[in-house]
Amino acid sequence: MPRRGLFTLIFTIAGLRLIVGYVPPAQAGIGWISPDPFASPDPLVSVSPEVTPTASVDPTVTPTPTAGASVAPGASGTPAATPKPTATPKPTATPVPTAPAAATLHNGTYTGSNFNYKYGFMKVTVTISGGMVTAASAVQTGKYAIGYKKAACTEAVFNSAAIDLAASSAAGNSFVARIPAACSGATYSWWGYANSLQAAIDKATY
Repeated sequence: MPRRGLFTLIFTIAGLRLIVGYVPPAQAGIGWISPDPFASPDPLVSVSPEVTPTASVDPTVTPTPTAGASVAPGASGTPAATPKPTATPKPTATPVPTAPAAATLHNGTYTGSNFNYKYGFMKVTVTISGGMVTAASAVQTGKYAIGYKKAACTEAVFNSAAIDLAASSAAGNSFVARIPAACSGATYSWWGYANSLQAAIDKATY
């Protein structure tokens, strides 16, 4: 076949394929027009569905995790800082209260309160030296004298019982314990003397 005839045949076949493969704009969806649903598909065009190739995975191989710690990003994309544990506060030691200094008994002469003992008032004055009562006197006022109906229970008996008494916070109780038999019926007078005596000794303790 001559070369010119061969070229003519090739161009003719190519032109026929262009004509056969031509699709009008209405069927191609150009210009927002839907394709004709009744148009016959081009028998020369073979369309095969797209297949996404998948990688071949060997089931016997265990995937190796990616190295590196997983860090949750913060607001700026940087890893959030792990909060530091707060230190447990140490209990503070409770200060031990210091005991007040013991009061000192001072030597001297002191007068107690004018004590009401039901039958009158009794006021005792004592002299203290070396922690002991070395002298005592009493002033009694009221309707009845010291001892009331006990004539033998005089002021001298009361003062004698107070001398040589230890000058302490329990001196009044010690004086009551010294009540003689002659004053067994003069309980109120003895009790009044003891309370005023204790008040005088308390004044000496500071």
